[in-house]
Amino acid sequence: MKLVTNFLIVYIFLTTSSFSNEKMLKKGEQIFYGKASCYNCHMLNAADGNKRDMDVKRVIEVVTHGYGVMPAYKDVLSKEDIIAVATYISKVSKNWKNKLSSFVQ
Repeated sequence: MKLVTNFLIVYIFLTTSSFSNEKMLKKGEQIFYGKASCYNCHMLNAADGNKRDMDVKRVIEVVTHGYGVMPAYKDVLSKEDIIAVATYISKVSKNWKNKLSSFVQ
């Protein structure tokens, strides 16, 4: 698992020169609100006062392997998609909140 995570982190740095950060963020946003429907369970920038910045490495790990009741997306999203959505979440999540209180993040 650590090897996969480290591979993905290296992949981010190797691909950012050819796949601009702006394009990466846009793709991540499209995945968050569209393809993966992350917004069904998660909110970004929630006005609940919970200051929780999401580390890109942690988001990649959770999206890839799942966490708690959240399923793994390694068979649903490509590695590039996972990196894009993780980059988007880590950049825009000032306050992170799950829509359902039974979810633990």
